[in-house]
Amino acid sequence: MRRQEQGAKREGSGDEQRPAVREVGLALLYLGLGLVSGLVWARLANLGELPKWHLDMILGRAPAPNQYRPLTPWLAQVVIYALPSHNLFTAYMLVRSVVTGVTLYLFDRYMRVWFSPGAAAAGALCLAAILPFTYLHVVQESDPINLLAFVLAFWALARGRDLLLLPLVLVGTLNRETTAMIPAVYLFARLGRRPIAEVVWKTAALAAAWAAVYLPMVWVLYGRREYYCDVVMWRLNVESWAPTAQVLLLFGVMWVLAFAVARRGPLLLRRALWLLPPFVILHYVVAMVREVRLFLPFAPVVIPLAWWVLLPETRLKGGENEGRRQPGRM
Repeated sequence: MRRQEQGAKREGSGDEQRPAVREVGLALLYLGLGLVSGLVWARLANLGELPKWHLDMILGRAPAPNQYRPLTPWLAQVVIYALPSHNLFTAYMLVRSVVTGVTLYLFDRYMRVWFSPGAAAAGALCLAAILPFTYLHVVQESDPINLLAFVLAFWALARGRDLLLLPLVLVGTLNRETTAMIPAVYLFARLGRRPIAEVVWKTAALAAAWAAVYLPMVWVLYGRREYYCDVVMWRLNVESWAPTAQVLLLFGVMWVLAFAVARRGPLLLRRALWLLPPFVILHYVVAMVREVRLFLPFAPVVIPLAWWVLLPETRLKGGENEGRRQPGRM
């Protein structure tokens, strides 16, 4: 009997260790995919332009809107100092690789708000497969940290940890102005679920945090700059079917599936979809939509909504009731 009990304990301890092994394995898998993503970027990017682009950003002489996105170049500069080789290209590849790996890991954690670990991992792997499609032969290095900021923002909203949004906006705006969408996401997510006065002042606080970072860069630190491209891009985006086709291919059928459950999925995600039409219209006017990386902030919305249709058996009970009040919320 004693031997059987000892054997049962050993078997039980093995079962208890499996989740830990799984978590370590997934973390290594995501970091490995991040490294692969960095290598793919290094093959596709116009590395010949990178030294001048980096120097212009560090010295504050780059055109708009790049100059108002200084976080990634300065982070790469720190990595350059830390590397024995002081190699610029290696620094940028490491920044992209590590940030992408961390983003995939956190996207897995975010998906677990609503789905089982296996389905969450499938969502993160889906995102990993999409990312190389967003790479172009241009130097634009703010995308990895921008995606990380939005994954963290949606995770914080799903978990009810709204306090995290404030530093995300403050830091994320140093990287890219797209974080202006986060106050709007908060507003739609909490409207009717929190006292109206609370929602209004916290939305205003998040918007003020964005303005406190971005406007001084434009008006004081760097000043108004000429854009390196045309500001209005509408005609370029609509004169051919190719840009729209690439936008549709970014998430493929998941675009359709996301709207198919617009009345049944988690409230946070359903309401975040309200921002998609104005977001798309804005980018058709002022951006080149063939650069589909611009639409990656909607990955935390589209992928879990698509999973809601494709993998209903993996949903967690009560998963649609996200954003409950928790200690430490804003």
